[in-house]
Amino acid sequence: MRRIGFDILVAAFLFLLLVLYSLPSLALQPVEAFVAGGRQRNPDELEARANLSQEEGRKTSSLGRVLPGVTLRGAYTRNQYSSTVDLAQPGQPSQLVTLVPSDQWDGSATLTVPLIDLAGFRRVGVAKANVQAAGHQLQATRLQVEGQVIQDYYQVVANVALVAASQTALDVSREGLRLARARYQAGTAAALEVDRAVADVEQQVQQLAAAHLQVSLAARALQSTSGVEPDLAEVIALTDDLHPEPDLAAFEIALNGLPAVQAAAASSLAAEKEASAQRLVLVPTISGVAVERGTNAAGFSGHNWLYTAGLVATWSFDLTNIGDIHAQDAAVDAARARELRARLTAGDAIHREWNTVVAAIARSGSARAGQAAAAHASAQARERYRAGTITQLDLLQAQRDAFSADVSRIQADADLVNARAQLRVSAGRTLLSDDARKGTP
Repeated sequence: MRRIGFDILVAAFLFLLLVLYSLPSLALQPVEAFVAGGRQRNPDELEARANLSQEEGRKTSSLGRVLPGVTLRGAYTRNQYSSTVDLAQPGQPSQLVTLVPSDQWDGSATLTVPLIDLAGFRRVGVAKANVQAAGHQLQATRLQVEGQVIQDYYQVVANVALVAASQTALDVSREGLRLARARYQAGTAAALEVDRAVADVEQQVQQLAAAHLQVSLAARALQSTSGVEPDLAEVIALTDDLHPEPDLAAFEIALNGLPAVQAAAASSLAAEKEASAQRLVLVPTISGVAVERGTNAAGFSGHNWLYTAGLVATWSFDLTNIGDIHAQDAAVDAARARELRARLTAGDAIHREWNTVVAAIARSGSARAGQAAAAHASAQARERYRAGTITQLDLLQAQRDAFSADVSRIQADADLVNARAQLRVSAGRTLLSDDARKGTP
């Protein structure tokens, strides 16, 4: 008896320990984790970041072309024969001058200072505008990636919920098969009802397999977009209180500040400056040049070190200048058209997502009511079929209606939550917190 009592105490202790210190259950990570992962590993993000770095390098290169530059040159020459000249007067001591030494050393330092290069100065502004455009494009790409990650995320959530609904429908079908077999054995149903129940179970098995496939595909798409492997161990509940969004104007007010619009505007500015620079090519360029030369073959000058300085003016003109000017003017028109397209596209996206939310709220509310009614009808049908007051066909139809209503409710709720997030992304609002954004390169 003491041994039994001790075992009971140990079992109770282990039960309390299990309850109090149970490990947390795994669940799908929050959407912010995937958005942050997309900013770190998405290919579009990486490409936009590299494009920004490339434009910054081009800006430095463009600036370097209009700043003073130094060129150093050194050379060694081995001459088979040396050449010397004696410049001494008759009767005077020998005064040899080396014209070509056997080992000849030459060195020079050239300083070039651009004084007037209007086209070059203008292209520095072009490079700065391109850097601004690339920076805005990086922000626009991040929002695009975020929108794709959010859409993939909520599709995964919906598909995981669909798996749970399919499993529930399969359990209900198996219960219907058990009832059909019981009625058949009791002699109150025909073998046809058993066959129909078996067929319904197999149909639900196929539906469950298809749901698992959709989860696998959606999870892989989410992982490819974000670089984060989703944890599918537990279903995430889709909840929304169906509250209306603020007026459309509250989102459209941010249109001019959207990264995509600002990137297009910066590109138009760069094109305009490039057109101006192309015209300034017709203006002569003037540079100052200073050269310091050192050699051991001084020749008749008698000085191993000497300098030269001067001004260089350059001007050229041919038909290609006129063609380039016309081509760049057309490029400006194309850039302005792209800017207009970007503005219209951004405005259309905000309008579309806002109205999608409005429709999704109505659809989700209706789907929830339909799902509740269909679930109640399915439960009543099972009770009435058990009592023998309805046919099996009525039961199967009620169960299928309940499953279809559950699927519609799941997709409607997922679409609604996704539409709310897409609306904010379209308006330039990221889901990441300030701390998460600070950690982004």
